[in-house]
Amino acid sequence: MTGPPHIGLLTLSAGPAQRGGVEVLNEQLQRALGNVEVFEDPPSAHPHRLGDLHRVGLDQPARALLAARAFVQRHREAPFDLAISNGVAGWPLTFARLGIPQVQAYHLTLAGLAKQALALRGDRVTTGYVGGLFDRLAGVGKHVVAVSPRVLREVESYYGLRGRWIAPGVDTSAFFPRDRTTSREALGLPLDVPIGIFAGRPDYSKGFDTLLQIARRRRDVLFLVAGGTGAPEANVRPIGRIPHAQMPLWYAASDFLINPSRYEGFNLVILEALSCDRPVIASGAAFSIPEDPARCGVVVPGNDVEAYVRAIHTVLESGPSHPRGVVVPRYSWEQFASSWRALVGSLLEAGDEAERRGTPRATGRSERPSPGLAASLSLPPDAGEFR
Repeated sequence: MTGPPHIGLLTLSAGPAQRGGVEVLNEQLQRALGNVEVFEDPPSAHPHRLGDLHRVGLDQPARALLAARAFVQRHREAPFDLAISNGVAGWPLTFARLGIPQVQAYHLTLAGLAKQALALRGDRVTTGYVGGLFDRLAGVGKHVVAVSPRVLREVESYYGLRGRWIAPGVDTSAFFPRDRTTSREALGLPLDVPIGIFAGRPDYSKGFDTLLQIARRRRDVLFLVAGGTGAPEANVRPIGRIPHAQMPLWYAASDFLINPSRYEGFNLVILEALSCDRPVIASGAAFSIPEDPARCGVVVPGNDVEAYVRAIHTVLESGPSHPRGVVVPRYSWEQFASSWRALVGSLLEAGDEAERRGTPRATGRSERPSPGLAASLSLPPDAGEFR
């Protein structure tokens, strides 16, 4: 093979206002692997066009089917050497018989999300059971990659699949330590108060309700909410969606990152803050790396508000820390790129060797689903017309 392999990446569109960890990882894969074509569901497939499918947990599987049709058509025109799929987006490719190695990337499990972070019983059922079925199917017959040891354990225990974990990487040349005072002056932030930053959606799963309770107990601390909108409330200041490239300056202006999330597959913002030499105060659910938490800040079990209040005191009284040393050796973008290139190279090499021996090209690690199951899960040919 000359040049980089031709790789198809199947994912679900989050929309321009919801860019998160999956989108960052997709960009990292494109940068690391080179010749990558991305296939997403069309705008017409978003929930407001899918009617009641969203209420019964079938909107994402239906959107995945639409994206997969474009993927398969492109594969017929210009065959891919390898396919990568994200989460639920990968379920249609389980039945596609592409004849190439397939990698299924799990950023979380819907079963784990439903169990740990959804408050309403109806949401737990549609996400954990309906969505979880398609989430599991996405990994059947593929080489499974999870973004953290925790997600790998969930994939194994909830879905019965085996795989490996490769953590997302941080561009340590962009996320590096900066002077706190200079950063605050550049952003127009007060110089004489402690500042904590919360980065993520201000909702229940991210523990935003816990953050508000913490803020009431620590009125002396200014809490910035990157991702939140609306008017400031007491010492909680929403700063809207910050472009990813500008986040290092906001981390540098803060004294700590606070993340009381109820569930995370892999929390990239924690690595970004650590790479900027800022300690983190996080829930056990948010801290998904295997390193010693004491090197990174404070990990709080559960959602104990008083424990968070004590953790803030500990971090502010401890003085400067240098947690960047946790990130650079294991979680840099270079390490991420090296790990993914090695995986792709080994899969393609194994496929080439199988062809030389005259044996079928291996496409995955797990069992293939039965044709009867495939037929029972197929959506109608006019799924693109759902309203």
